[in-house]
Amino acid sequence: MAMTDAVLESCLERLQRKLGLEEADEDELLLLQDEVEDAEREVLAYLGCDTLESRFLTQVLALAALYYRKDMADSDGEQSYSYSEGQVSESITYLTEAEYRSGVAEILDTLARYRVVSC
Repeated sequence: MAMTDAVLESCLERLQRKLGLEEADEDELLLLQDEVEDAEREVLAYLGCDTLESRFLTQVLALAALYYRKDMADSDGEQSYSYSEGQVSESITYLTEAEYRSGVAEILDTLARYRVVSC
């Protein structure tokens, strides 16, 4: 069962703040919505339930942010880039596939005690 429109809207606003996105355009908002919905499905599948309790929205947002960063990374895996003028400095950080999987696992591990397992 998908989250309500009001909850989704709240999640999108929180995700934009979390990612530091000042004013997202329509395409970016659609991508953010996809990320939230994908994260919700991932959490529901992990928990083995049909509805998402509001206490799990923090993990949904953390996953959605991770998904967004991965989707926005360049094909070479660039995660972040910074540049400064005085004394010229440049820094590029890369998110490897292992780091991405590890990040997802860490977030889902915080939900392990709520997991419903059936045979």
